[in-house]
Amino acid sequence: LPPPPLPPLVPGEAFVHTPQDIRDEINSATAEKRNAIVFIPPGARLAFSSNVACSGDMLLSVRSSGEGATLDGKKSSNMFDISGGCSLYLEALHFVDGRGAYGGAVFAYGAGDIAMKDVSFTGCEASQSGGGMFVENSGDVSLERASFSECTAGSEGGGMYVFENGDVSLDGASFSECTAEFGGGMYVFENGDVSLDGASFSEC
Repeated sequence: LPPPPLPPLVPGEAFVHTPQDIRDEINSATAEKRNAIVFIPPGARLAFSSNVACSGDMLLSVRSSGEGATLDGKKSSNMFDISGGCSLYLEALHFVDGRGAYGGAVFAYGAGDIAMKDVSFTGCEASQSGGGMFVENSGDVSLERASFSECTAGSEGGGMYVFENGDVSLDGASFSECTAEFGGGMYVFENGDVSLDGASFSEC
C-alpha cells in the first residue's frame, strides 16, 4: 500500500494532485472570498494540457517541499495565467517543457506581486517573450534561488521577461543556455528598483 499523504503543513492548505485540483481550489477560494493555498506532494509530477488561471483579487500559493514537485507542460501549454490583481507565490517547483506565446511556464499581466522560492524552469519556450516566465504591468517581482536552463524566446527574455512592474529582486538566480533575440537570460525594462544578488549567467 502507498504511504498515507502528509498532513497539511500550513493551516488551510489543500493537497492537490492534478492541475484540475488547483483550478477547483481557486474556484472555491473565489466563491468564499479567500486565498487559494495548495500543496503538491514532493516527487509528484503534474501534466498540463492547458494552463491554470487566476484572475481574482487574491493570493494563489502553490508549493511543495523537499525534492519538490514537477509541473510538465509537455511542450503544449504553459502552466499559470495570472491577471486581475491575483498575486502568485511558488515554492519548490520544477517547471519543465512549458510552451506559450508569452511565458513558457508562467504568464502574468496585470497581476499582483509575483514571488518564487527554489523554483526551476527547464526547456520552457515562448514564441514571443519570456521563455520561462513573462511578467508585465504587475506588482513586485521577487525570485529567491530560481534557475532557468535551456529556455528560449523568439523575441525578448529567454529565461524571463519583466516589464513595467514594481521592484524586482533576484537573489541567487541562475541562467544557463537560455536564448532569445534580445536578452538571452533575462529582459528587465522600465520597472521599479532592480536588485541582483548572486545572479549567474552561463552560455546565454
